[in-house]
Amino acid sequence: MADPGVRTRPIRLISGASPFCETFFENVRVPLGNLVGELNQGWTIAKRLLEHERKMIASIGQRQRGAERPLADIAKAYAGAEGGRVADQTLRERIAQQEMDQRAFQLTQRRAAEEEKGGAPGPASAMFKYYGTELNKRKFELLLACAGTQALGWEGDGFAADELRIAREWLRSKANSIEGGTSEIQLNIIAKRVLGLPD
Repeated sequence: MADPGVRTRPIRLISGASPFCETFFENVRVPLGNLVGELNQGWTIAKRLLEHERKMIASIGQRQRGAERPLADIAKAYAGAEGGRVADQTLRERIAQQEMDQRAFQLTQRRAAEEEKGGAPGPASAMFKYYGTELNKRKFELLLACAGTQALGWEGDGFAADELRIAREWLRSKANSIEGGTSEIQLNIIAKRVLGLPD
Protein backbone atom coordinates (compact mmCIF):
# COMPACT_ATOMS: atom_id res chain seq x y z
CA MET A 1 0.00 0.00 0.00
CA ALA A 2 2.98 2.32 0.50
CA ASP A 3 4.32 1.79 -3.03
CA PRO A 4 4.35 4.84 -5.32
CA GLY A 5 1.21 5.00 -7.47
CA VAL A 6 -1.11 3.28 -4.97
CA ARG A 7 -3.86 5.66 -3.94
CA THR A 8 -7.08 5.13 -1.99
CA ARG A 9 -10.27 7.14 -1.72
CA PRO A 10 -12.93 6.41 0.93
CA ILE A 11 -16.41 5.38 -0.22
CA ARG A 12 -19.08 7.01 1.91
CA LEU A 13 -22.03 4.65 2.33
CA ILE A 14 -25.68 5.65 2.58
CA SER A 15 -25.46 4.83 6.30
CA GLY A 16 -22.92 7.63 6.72
CA ALA A 17 -20.00 5.29 7.47
CA SER A 18 -16.93 4.80 5.24
CA PRO A 19 -15.58 1.28 5.93
CA PHE A 20 -14.65 0.77 2.25
CA CYS A 21 -12.44 2.56 -0.22
CA GLU A 22 -11.55 2.62 -3.88
CA THR A 23 -7.96 1.67 -4.62
CA PHE A 24 -6.18 3.10 -7.64
CA PHE A 25 -3.01 1.67 -9.18
CA GLU A 26 -1.21 4.18 -11.41
CA ASN A 27 1.93 2.70 -13.01
CA VAL A 28 2.67 0.74 -9.85
CA ARG A 29 5.79 -1.41 -9.92
CA VAL A 30 5.91 -4.25 -7.41
CA PRO A 31 9.25 -5.91 -6.55
CA LEU A 32 9.44 -9.57 -7.58
CA GLY A 33 10.07 -10.46 -3.92
CA ASN A 34 6.52 -9.29 -3.12
CA LEU A 35 4.91 -11.63 -5.67
CA VAL A 36 2.28 -13.91 -4.11
CA GLY A 37 1.80 -17.15 -6.01
CA GLU A 38 2.66 -17.38 -9.70
CA LEU A 39 3.03 -14.46 -12.10
CA ASN A 40 -0.29 -13.46 -13.73
CA GLN A 41 -2.28 -15.81 -11.48
CA GLY A 42 -3.56 -13.13 -9.09
CA TRP A 43 -7.22 -13.73 -9.96
CA THR A 44 -6.90 -17.37 -8.88
CA ILE A 45 -5.67 -16.23 -5.46
CA ALA A 46 -8.30 -13.48 -5.28
CA LYS A 47 -11.10 -16.00 -5.95
CA ARG A 48 -9.90 -18.19 -3.07
CA LEU A 49 -9.75 -15.16 -0.76
CA LEU A 50 -13.28 -14.18 -1.82
CA GLU A 51 -14.53 -17.64 -0.77
CA HIS A 52 -13.22 -16.99 2.74
CA GLU A 53 -14.66 -13.46 2.74
CA ARG A 54 -18.06 -14.77 1.62
CA LYS A 55 -18.05 -17.33 4.39
CA MET A 56 -17.40 -14.56 6.93
CA ILE A 57 -20.04 -12.25 5.42
CA ALA A 58 -22.60 -15.09 5.44
CA SER A 59 -22.52 -15.18 9.22
CA ILE A 60 -23.15 -11.45 9.58
CA GLY A 61 -26.81 -11.95 10.45
CA GLN A 62 -25.88 -14.35 13.26
CA ARG A 63 -23.99 -11.71 15.22
CA GLN A 64 -25.78 -9.91 18.01
CA ARG A 65 -24.86 -6.25 18.16
CA GLY A 66 -24.92 -4.31 21.39
CA ALA A 67 -28.00 -4.88 23.48
CA GLU A 68 -30.16 -6.03 20.59
CA ARG A 69 -33.39 -7.50 21.89
CA PRO A 70 -35.37 -10.31 20.29
CA LEU A 71 -37.65 -9.14 17.48
CA ALA A 72 -40.76 -10.16 19.43
CA ASP A 73 -39.76 -7.96 22.37
CA ILE A 74 -39.20 -4.98 20.07
CA ALA A 75 -42.56 -5.57 18.36
CA LYS A 76 -44.34 -5.77 21.73
CA ALA A 77 -42.74 -2.52 22.87
CA TYR A 78 -43.71 -0.58 19.73
CA ALA A 79 -46.66 -2.36 18.12
CA GLY A 80 -48.27 -3.57 21.33
CA ALA A 81 -48.83 -6.85 23.09
CA GLU A 82 -51.93 -8.90 23.59
CA GLY A 83 -52.04 -11.86 25.94
CA GLY A 84 -48.24 -11.80 26.28
CA ARG A 85 -47.59 -11.95 22.55
CA VAL A 86 -47.22 -9.49 19.65
CA ALA A 87 -50.65 -8.00 19.00
CA ASP A 88 -50.37 -7.76 15.20
CA GLN A 89 -50.85 -11.26 13.77
CA THR A 90 -49.09 -10.53 10.46
CA LEU A 91 -46.09 -9.10 12.28
CA ARG A 92 -46.09 -12.08 14.66
CA GLU A 93 -46.04 -14.48 11.68
CA ARG A 94 -43.20 -12.57 10.00
CA ILE A 95 -41.15 -12.71 13.21
CA ALA A 96 -41.78 -16.45 13.59
CA GLN A 97 -40.76 -17.05 9.96
CA GLN A 98 -37.57 -15.00 10.42
CA GLU A 99 -36.63 -16.91 13.57
CA MET A 100 -37.24 -20.29 11.88
CA ASP A 101 -35.23 -19.28 8.81
CA GLN A 102 -32.43 -17.95 11.02
CA ARG A 103 -32.26 -21.18 13.02
CA ALA A 104 -32.37 -23.39 9.92
CA PHE A 105 -29.55 -21.34 8.38
CA GLN A 106 -27.44 -21.64 11.55
CA LEU A 107 -27.86 -25.42 11.56
CA THR A 108 -27.05 -25.69 7.86
CA GLN A 109 -23.89 -23.62 8.32
CA ARG A 110 -22.84 -25.75 11.28
CA ARG A 111 -23.37 -28.96 9.29
CA ALA A 112 -21.36 -27.56 6.36
CA ALA A 113 -18.52 -26.51 8.69
CA GLU A 114 -18.33 -30.04 10.10
CA GLU A 115 -18.11 -31.47 6.58
CA GLU A 116 -15.51 -28.88 5.58
CA LYS A 117 -13.27 -29.64 8.60
CA GLY A 118 -10.88 -26.73 8.15
CA GLY A 119 -10.61 -27.05 4.37
CA ALA A 120 -11.23 -24.28 1.87
CA PRO A 121 -14.86 -23.07 1.76
CA GLY A 122 -15.38 -23.74 -1.97
CA PRO A 123 -18.32 -22.60 -4.11
CA ALA A 124 -20.83 -23.38 -1.34
CA SER A 125 -19.65 -20.14 0.26
CA ALA A 126 -21.61 -18.34 -2.48
CA MET A 127 -24.83 -20.01 -1.30
CA PHE A 128 -24.19 -19.08 2.32
CA LYS A 129 -23.19 -15.52 1.44
CA TYR A 130 -26.28 -15.00 -0.71
CA TYR A 131 -28.74 -16.45 1.78
CA GLY A 132 -27.06 -14.94 4.84
CA THR A 133 -27.08 -11.42 3.44
CA GLU A 134 -30.68 -11.70 2.23
CA LEU A 135 -31.67 -12.98 5.68
CA ASN A 136 -29.87 -10.08 7.34
CA LYS A 137 -31.57 -7.52 5.09
CA ARG A 138 -34.93 -9.11 5.86
CA LYS A 139 -34.17 -8.91 9.60
CA PHE A 140 -33.63 -5.16 9.40
CA GLU A 141 -36.74 -4.67 7.27
CA LEU A 142 -38.61 -6.49 10.02
CA LEU A 143 -36.99 -4.31 12.70
CA LEU A 144 -38.30 -1.27 10.83
CA ALA A 145 -41.77 -2.81 10.70
CA CYS A 146 -41.64 -3.52 14.44
CA ALA A 147 -40.45 -0.06 15.51
CA GLY A 148 -42.43 1.91 12.92
CA THR A 149 -41.56 5.57 12.47
CA GLN A 150 -39.29 5.46 15.54
CA ALA A 151 -36.85 3.42 13.44
CA LEU A 152 -36.57 6.13 10.79
CA GLY A 153 -34.70 8.77 12.79
CA TRP A 154 -31.26 9.98 11.80
CA GLU A 155 -30.38 12.41 14.59
CA GLY A 156 -31.83 14.74 17.17
CA ASP A 157 -34.28 14.53 20.02
CA GLY A 158 -37.18 12.14 19.94
CA PHE A 159 -35.13 9.05 19.12
CA ALA A 160 -33.32 6.68 21.46
CA ALA A 161 -29.79 5.51 20.61
CA ASP A 162 -31.10 2.03 19.71
CA GLU A 163 -33.64 3.57 17.33
CA LEU A 164 -30.96 5.58 15.55
CA ARG A 165 -28.82 2.42 15.33
CA ILE A 166 -31.67 0.51 13.63
CA ALA A 167 -31.92 3.13 10.87
CA ARG A 168 -28.17 3.10 10.20
CA GLU A 169 -27.82 -0.68 10.33
CA TRP A 170 -30.84 -1.10 8.03
CA LEU A 171 -29.09 1.11 5.48
CA ARG A 172 -25.77 -0.67 6.10
CA SER A 173 -27.38 -4.09 5.53
CA LYS A 174 -27.90 -3.16 1.87
CA ALA A 175 -24.12 -3.21 1.37
CA ASN A 176 -24.03 -6.85 2.49
CA SER A 177 -25.47 -7.91 -0.87
CA ILE A 178 -22.69 -6.01 -2.70
CA GLU A 179 -19.49 -6.69 -0.70
CA GLY A 180 -17.66 -9.92 -1.34
CA GLY A 181 -19.35 -10.12 -4.75
CA THR A 182 -22.88 -8.96 -5.51
CA SER A 183 -25.91 -11.22 -5.06
CA GLU A 184 -26.07 -11.55 -8.86
CA ILE A 185 -22.46 -12.82 -8.91
CA GLN A 186 -23.30 -15.31 -6.14
CA LEU A 187 -26.26 -16.62 -8.14
CA ASN A 188 -24.00 -17.09 -11.18
CA ILE A 189 -21.44 -19.00 -9.08
CA ILE A 190 -24.19 -21.20 -7.62
CA ALA A 191 -25.59 -21.90 -11.10
CA LYS A 192 -22.25 -22.77 -12.68
CA ARG A 193 -20.10 -24.23 -9.90
CA VAL A 194 -22.67 -25.78 -7.56
CA LEU A 195 -25.53 -26.79 -9.85
CA GLY A 196 -23.35 -27.31 -12.96
CA LEU A 197 -25.72 -25.42 -15.26
CA PRO A 198 -24.41 -24.48 -18.72
CA ASP A 199 -23.22 -20.93 -19.53
